[in-house]
Amino acid sequence: MLNTYMEQTQRFIRDARQQFVNPDDLISYINRARREVAMRAECVRVLTPIAGSITGWSLTSGGSGYTSPTLAVSAPDFPSGIAPYPSGLQATATSTQVAGVITGIFSQEGGSGYFQPTLTITDATGSGAAAVAETSYINALTQGQEVYPFSDVDLSANPGAEAIYRVISISIIYSNYRYSIPVYSFSTYQAQIRQYPFQYQYVPTFASQFGQGTSGSFYVYPLPSQTYQYELDCLCLPQDLETEQSTEIIPRPWQDAVPYFAAHLAFLELQNFNAAQGYLTLFDNFLLRYSNYARRGRAVNPYGRY
Repeated sequence: MLNTYMEQTQRFIRDARQQFVNPDDLISYINRARREVAMRAECVRVLTPIAGSITGWSLTSGGSGYTSPTLAVSAPDFPSGIAPYPSGLQATATSTQVAGVITGIFSQEGGSGYFQPTLTITDATGSGAAAVAETSYINALTQGQEVYPFSDVDLSANPGAEAIYRVISISIIYSNYRYSIPVYSFSTYQAQIRQYPFQYQYVPTFASQFGQGTSGSFYVYPLPSQTYQYELDCLCLPQDLETEQSTEIIPRPWQDAVPYFAAHLAFLELQNFNAAQGYLTLFDNFLLRYSNYARRGRAVNPYGRY
């Protein structure tokens, strides 16, 4: 995708032979244009994961007397409903043992749809072995923790997303129920909600954002009384494109607007302000048109009922 952006921008500025604008500068302009598109069109929207796969096992006790242990991983306890395994995928594990003591447990199939998996080890002669699962990153509230920086949210499940700059909503999983909590201004949250600094812990029912952009964070109250999964509906900045193999997360049709803003920046470098203004106007027009095309209104219910 990077080469496509560069070729189109070079056509706009009539620099196919790279005589006027350094290619490294052009890549910088393209990535800046992509951030502008992502923020203005709000087209890089992400839901953070509330379940994952098993990446490994941490052996807490090797036990004794094992000859032919059988390992059984619990069934997926929180399937995501997302393809290719909407109902989750069963994980499997195997072990190694020396002189009747289990020395290691390894994941054969990581599965999917896991939040708190468990492992059962059975053997005719052995006993006492235990292990704790290590899962891929799952967003969860920590007991007693009120503040959660945007930068701590793992976006690895969304290739091409670099950082969160705005959280639209926060939903918490409690007792197999997903609910979105009201988000207040920090002034209201500070003055009227968080009266008890640390003494009161329960299921969080209020939230607030503090700070803006990628340095922002969100607060939850009451302080979590245990680990709770949470799901963020958030807007993200795209990772920079550095090579042709870099992942482009900006979807079509907004990709087509990127070269216009990159050309605007290139003409600013060349001190051609009339052309720079012309391409900025084209960018504004095309970005608005693409958003209008993609976001036509719809009837919530064609039968007129609510």
